[in-house]
Amino acid sequence: MKKYISTSPADTKKFAERILKKIKGGAVLGLVGELGSGKTVFVQGLAKAFGVKKTVNSPTFVIMKIYDIRESRIANRDSRIIIRQLIHVDAYRINNYQELLDIGLGEYLNKKENLVVIEWAEKTPEIKKVPGYREVRFTPGKSDNMRVISYNQ
Repeated sequence: MKKYISTSPADTKKFAERILKKIKGGAVLGLVGELGSGKTVFVQGLAKAFGVKKTVNSPTFVIMKIYDIRESRIANRDSRIIIRQLIHVDAYRINNYQELLDIGLGEYLNKKENLVVIEWAEKTPEIKKVPGYREVRFTPGKSDNMRVISYNQ
């Protein structure tokens, strides 16, 4: 796993934009970390990089939010694939993978025009078996605003 040191929320958002350049459409990013570790800030960075104008908050109570992407400023590995939707899931209140499928997540998985991001991915370990899964782990650093972000490429 590669590691990145973030020293502020703005830094975490910049890192999210950089990681997008390495992600193909159809990917699933599983975000793992304690409450307040930067997972939602990371998703806000992804949304900003995609030009999403809506306020991005964690979908704790609605479980899943879908953001349409009209114009992407990100050129990823395969420029023929244009990501059109950011699917933001919060699995904190989920008990198992089937619950995610029951709310309709399955229709967004494995589609090249989607990027699925799941906060609290550790709550549904079966998600690791989905093609295109990559884990992004957030751990506290030495100071209040510092985070160590580990990710697999």
